[in-house]
Amino acid sequence: MPYTLHIPGEPPKALRWTVHDSRSSYGAGVLVYRNSRGCLDGATFRLLRDTRGAWIETDRPDRVRSALGLMQDEDGIVQS
Repeated sequence: MPYTLHIPGEPPKALRWTVHDSRSSYGAGVLVYRNSRGCLDGATFRLLRDTRGAWIETDRPDRVRSALGLMQDEDGIVQS
Protein backbone atom coordinates (compact mmCIF):
# COMPACT_ATOMS: atom_id res chain seq x y z
CA MET A 1 0.00 0.00 0.00
CA PRO A 2 1.92 3.03 -1.20
CA TYR A 3 1.76 6.42 0.45
CA THR A 4 3.50 9.18 -1.50
CA LEU A 5 3.80 12.86 -0.59
CA HIS A 6 3.95 15.11 -3.65
CA ILE A 7 5.24 18.67 -3.31
CA PRO A 8 5.41 20.61 -6.60
CA GLY A 9 9.02 21.20 -7.65
CA GLU A 10 10.40 18.39 -5.45
CA PRO A 11 10.83 14.66 -5.98
CA PRO A 12 8.02 12.53 -4.50
CA LYS A 13 8.62 11.36 -0.93
CA ALA A 14 7.68 7.82 0.07
CA LEU A 15 5.84 7.43 3.35
CA ARG A 16 4.82 4.41 5.34
CA TRP A 17 1.90 4.01 7.72
CA THR A 18 2.48 2.27 11.03
CA VAL A 19 0.92 1.79 14.44
CA HIS A 20 4.25 0.53 15.80
CA ASP A 21 5.53 3.98 16.71
CA SER A 22 5.28 5.85 19.98
CA ARG A 23 3.70 8.79 18.12
CA SER A 24 0.71 6.67 17.08
CA SER A 25 -2.42 7.47 19.04
CA TYR A 26 -5.13 4.90 19.79
CA GLY A 27 -4.37 2.79 16.73
CA ALA A 28 -4.78 5.68 14.27
CA GLY A 29 -1.23 5.17 13.06
CA VAL A 30 1.29 7.69 11.86
CA LEU A 31 2.91 8.44 8.54
CA VAL A 32 6.69 8.30 8.68
CA TYR A 33 9.12 9.05 5.90
CA ARG A 34 10.73 5.91 4.52
CA ASN A 35 14.36 5.45 5.53
CA SER A 36 13.97 8.18 8.14
CA ARG A 37 12.60 8.64 11.63
CA GLY A 38 10.77 11.78 10.55
CA CYS A 39 7.00 11.86 10.90
CA LEU A 40 4.46 13.77 8.80
CA ASP A 41 1.78 15.25 11.05
CA GLY A 42 -1.51 16.90 10.17
CA ALA A 43 -0.37 20.47 10.85
CA THR A 44 2.70 20.08 8.64
CA PHE A 45 0.68 18.47 5.86
CA ARG A 46 -1.95 21.25 5.96
CA LEU A 47 0.80 23.87 5.76
CA LEU A 48 2.41 22.10 2.78
CA ARG A 49 -0.98 21.66 1.10
CA ASP A 50 -2.11 25.25 1.62
CA THR A 51 1.18 27.02 0.83
CA ARG A 52 2.84 24.74 -1.71
CA GLY A 53 0.02 22.69 -3.24
CA ALA A 54 1.14 19.36 -1.75
CA TRP A 55 -0.98 16.20 -1.87
CA ILE A 56 -0.71 12.58 -0.80
CA GLU A 57 -1.36 9.77 -3.24
CA THR A 58 -2.49 6.48 -1.68
CA ASP A 59 -4.77 3.49 -2.07
CA ARG A 60 -5.82 3.87 1.60
CA PRO A 61 -7.12 7.44 2.04
CA ASP A 62 -8.97 6.42 5.20
CA ARG A 63 -5.68 5.55 6.91
CA VAL A 64 -4.07 8.80 5.83
CA ARG A 65 -6.97 10.90 7.07
CA SER A 66 -6.99 9.07 10.40
CA ALA A 67 -3.22 9.34 10.89
CA LEU A 68 -3.19 13.05 10.04
CA GLY A 69 -6.45 13.93 11.78
CA LEU A 70 -8.04 15.21 8.58
CA MET A 71 -11.76 15.60 8.02
CA GLN A 72 -13.44 13.41 5.39
CA ASP A 73 -14.01 16.35 3.04
CA GLU A 74 -10.54 17.93 3.31
CA ASP A 75 -8.57 18.21 0.10
CA GLY A 76 -5.10 16.85 -0.44
CA ILE A 77 -5.63 13.08 -0.49
CA VAL A 78 -5.73 11.45 -3.92
CA GLN A 79 -6.70 7.81 -4.26
CA SER A 80 -4.43 5.82 -6.56
